[in-house]
Amino acid sequence: MTLTELRESVPMNIPELARAAGVDDQTIRNAESGQRINVRTARAIAEALSNALGRTIQVRDIEGLQVRL
Repeated sequence: MTLTELRESVPMNIPELARAAGVDDQTIRNAESGQRINVRTARAIAEALSNALGRTIQVRDIEGLQVRL
C-alpha cells in the first residue's frame, strides 16, 4: 500500500500523521507526492503508522516511498 492508502486506512489526515511522526505537514505531503525524504523521517512515519494500525509497518512496506539514504 502507498503512504496515502495506509494513512487513509487508519483513518488519519495529514496533520494527524505529521504530528504522530514528529514532522511537518509539508513533509507528509512531499512524501505522498513522491518527493524524496530522509531515512530517519521515513522510519518515523512507518513507526507512527505502526502505532496507529496496531501492526508493524516497515519503510520497505510503504509502496512508492522515495527514501534518500
